[in-house]
Amino acid sequence: MAYIGKVILLAVLQGITEFLPISSSGHLVIAKALIDLESMGVGLEVSLHLGTTIAILIFYWTDLRDLIVPIFKEQGAKRRDSLRFIWLLAAATVPAGLVGLIFNDRIEALFSNAHFVGITLIATAAILAATALSKRRKKPFNLPRALTVGMAQAMAILPGISRSGSTIATGELLGVESADAARFSFILAIPVILGAAMLEAIGGLNELRWEYAIGLAVSAVVGYFSLRLMIGIVKANRLWAFAPYCLAVGLVTLIFM
Repeated sequence: MAYIGKVILLAVLQGITEFLPISSSGHLVIAKALIDLESMGVGLEVSLHLGTTIAILIFYWTDLRDLIVPIFKEQGAKRRDSLRFIWLLAAATVPAGLVGLIFNDRIEALFSNAHFVGITLIATAAILAATALSKRRKKPFNLPRALTVGMAQAMAILPGISRSGSTIATGELLGVESADAARFSFILAIPVILGAAMLEAIGGLNELRWEYAIGLAVSAVVGYFSLRLMIGIVKANRLWAFAPYCLAVGLVTLIFM
């Protein structure tokens, strides 16, 4: 397959799996096992992560604006609510940041282990299936719930554990409204995805190639529509519907790879 074809394939894969609860990292490991992706370059991975970050920024632009503007232009309850939400996001980011910094080398080694991904995809299936048991969701985010979601996000650094699936499912199981859990999860993803891109960049960027711009654009567009689809699924309380897919891919990976 030509290089540009691989770039587009990876960009589409990144755009879909970054937001649907099926693990982008797990699918990347499987893709590497199926086709030669080792020579694609760190620069492409950074570009694809930036593309999906752009998708989140566009989709949640109004929410982000309403979150930031009151800090500088409002007083009273609106400003306090914005500061509180940002504080909860910051607290929830800490677990993943610590795990990434401390165990980065060990985790990186797992990205070439398809057998491990098969196991973690089955674990993702169990997490998603558990949301079928969660019915009443009215509780707001507080510090303990935010930290618990943050710990779920830290666990999702492992390839095969879906970040969106584990964080939204954790929020739902803690009693948070589905839409609120999804909003918190995806806004929380912004510093995490950018942080992952920075760690990849530290590893050494190859020379810039024009194909990277195509990869960024494709992952942004595909990611935006994937995110829209995911929000609809979450609002319909159908997160569990992805459990059979993750289970099937996990079992196939264990048996044949």
